[in-house]
Amino acid sequence: MAKILILGAGVMGSALTVPATDNGHEVTLATTPVDADVLAALSAGGDHPRLGAPLSPDLNVVAAETLTEADGAADLTIIGVSSPGIGWAVDEIARIKPQNTVALVTKGLVSQGKGIPLTYVDAIPKMLDEKRVTTTPLVGIGGPCIARELAERRPTAVVFAGSTGNDPSAMKHLLETHYYRISVSHDDVGVEACAALKNFYAIGVSAMITRHTRDGEPVKNPTAAAFQQAVDEMAHLADWLGGSEASAHGLAGVGDLHVTVGGGRNSRLGKHLGEGLTVAEAMDGPLKGETVEGVDVGRVLAPHLAEAFAERALSPGTFPLATSLIAAITEGGPLGYDVGVA
Repeated sequence: MAKILILGAGVMGSALTVPATDNGHEVTLATTPVDADVLAALSAGGDHPRLGAPLSPDLNVVAAETLTEADGAADLTIIGVSSPGIGWAVDEIARIKPQNTVALVTKGLVSQGKGIPLTYVDAIPKMLDEKRVTTTPLVGIGGPCIARELAERRPTAVVFAGSTGNDPSAMKHLLETHYYRISVSHDDVGVEACAALKNFYAIGVSAMITRHTRDGEPVKNPTAAAFQQAVDEMAHLADWLGGSEASAHGLAGVGDLHVTVGGGRNSRLGKHLGEGLTVAEAMDGPLKGETVEGVDVGRVLAPHLAEAFAERALSPGTFPLATSLIAAITEGGPLGYDVGVA
């Protein structure tokens, strides 16, 4: 039996407690300041209020503020927050100082001024260095995984990615079950790049679902064409960010893009764009108060891609979907991209 600590009680972090407790581990779910409803519900023996599925009665649920450095001795620590909570998670990591593997389900890109943006597997160690805290290299968790389906023990395939010399196989051994199947990759940057980029590209692909319809129902060909365009662009960007193009064609890329287009906030935003709304209109209206991580990724990409285009490191002609999405996000107009339109 191992000790596993999960920082953040959002739906994905909480869903990961299911395979962890099924494997007999001692699991602590540490709630953030915005998880008061989760702490109250689980402490009273109820279901997770956002996940919609029961968790193990053996799960130890605590407020993260009660953690100490002794909790940092866990065999595995997982950062389970959404991208707006990454600063909080870094502060907690700096405070409890994990002694073993740290993994993350958080997806996003981080600007470093000029140059190429960083994935979290590179950005978080830099953030911790600034706090004079050193941890082991991070393991990224990617792939098509809807939290509720994992909590319901539906068959799920994901990828754990660690850099060369940071083999995630031991982590796989801790968490793999008959329903939670884990592949291992050493392309941590590529997997994390695709995990972030699929949210961004899902907006554009999903716009085709509502832009092209027949008798009120979506036709399939335009969405499929946009999907392939998104995968092609994601492969080029994964390479530019320092990873492998191959990851775009695996679980973290094409697999996760498929799931994300199928539902969620990024897909909903895309469908509103396909109906003719602007990003601002959608975010102030039907998506008011929601965090749409693909929009955040687009905002980070915007200046860095412009710089790469200006320096001819990348060609804008290779990225028609990305450039249209960035224009819609940063300039406020409708989505200009459409399949088959030059």
